[in-house]
Amino acid sequence: MRLKCKRCGAEVEDGDSYVLKDERVCEDCYIDSAMPQNPCDPVAQSGVDKFSETFGEVKPEELLEKQRKVYEFIKEKGKVTSMEILQNFGMRQGELTQIFIVLRRFKLAKGTRIDGETYCVPWDYQG
Repeated sequence: MRLKCKRCGAEVEDGDSYVLKDERVCEDCYIDSAMPQNPCDPVAQSGVDKFSETFGEVKPEELLEKQRKVYEFIKEKGKVTSMEILQNFGMRQGELTQIFIVLRRFKLAKGTRIDGETYCVPWDYQG
């Protein structure tokens, strides 16, 4: 029997679904729910800062392919909304959140409010 994921709407077989807070969800949404979701975690940032002090800063070319492509898209456009990134790369919100956490931790991109809307911008963005 096929059913729709309550989070993203994807169709999945009943046996391939998971229960999450009394909802049937697909594997991707289930995994997304278990991943860290806070790009501004000061404890995690402190760990990355210590890593960077010891081993040097991470360069964009050292990122995973999807991370690098999202970074390059943000850098090229100057400022983009999450929706623009999602549409351009055809990814899930949870996937973008994980990528953005990496970009934020390594001080390559950040979020900023411009005219009441949140944008992803390069770390050195001055607005």
